[in-house]
Amino acid sequence: MSKNMPELPEVETIRLQLDNVLKGLRINEVEVLTKKSFLGDSEKIKGKKIIGVRRRAKITIIELEGGIYLAIHLKLTGQLIYQKKNQKSKIKDQKDGPFEVRELPNKFTRVSISFDNGGKLYFNDLRIFGWIKVIKNISEIGEDKLGPEANDEKEFSLEYFINILNKTKKPVKLVIMDQEKLAGVGNIYANEALFMAGILPNRPSNSLTVEEISNLRNCIIKVLNESIEHKGSSDEDEAYRQITGEKGTHQNYILVYGKSGQKCPRCGGTIKRIALGGRGTFYCEKCQK
Repeated sequence: MSKNMPELPEVETIRLQLDNVLKGLRINEVEVLTKKSFLGDSEKIKGKKIIGVRRRAKITIIELEGGIYLAIHLKLTGQLIYQKKNQKSKIKDQKDGPFEVRELPNKFTRVSISFDNGGKLYFNDLRIFGWIKVIKNISEIGEDKLGPEANDEKEFSLEYFINILNKTKKPVKLVIMDQEKLAGVGNIYANEALFMAGILPNRPSNSLTVEEISNLRNCIIKVLNESIEHKGSSDEDEAYRQITGEKGTHQNYILVYGKSGQKCPRCGGTIKRIALGGRGTFYCEKCQK
């Protein structure tokens, strides 16, 4: 698989897991090892109790008492790994490499946060594109510019989807990956949803029928929820890990993404690859119209 930043299922998996282990804990110390990776005053969050963890699009938001938040964007290679006091990693299936997380902290650890239970949260980032930011208002993450959550069946209504697709001739894949139109869908799940719906990724958006739009909406919601159940998608050359350091498993269920030249799982034809909007785009020309 080519490099992709974590999408909605991966960030939602991390959110659920962090909410489970961090809620109710207090922050003891914050060690910033790479200044670029931590934006804001770390002193302001020391001693603060964690209320809970939420998500907006691909951003993890840790809510602290006193109306302060930690917004975290993993970008391409960020990881959030939590270890309890004196915990030894149980990860056995990883090869040595840039995303090795058995030994923490390591040379890619940019920030570590210690809690009153002796546990630690490590923010690792190979490329240093990701960030942790202290904010006082959720609006600081640019929430007003984000579309509805792609797995929220109420916000992401059929009427809304018909409206945004009918307004443009842009390729449908580019529209569903536009975070201002629909929040959380990236390259992997755009490819997968379009294949499941039988729609070519380069089809002009306004050429889709209401029936096709309805089917595509259902497929987007379905593939995102299935991936959340599978703890997201990882590959051996990708950074995404659960907070335990373990990989997700949805890569074992991928239908077309990254499978150029392989057989279509539906018709036995050959999966093609094109570049669309600068991203690798995978489809079956027989199954998708």
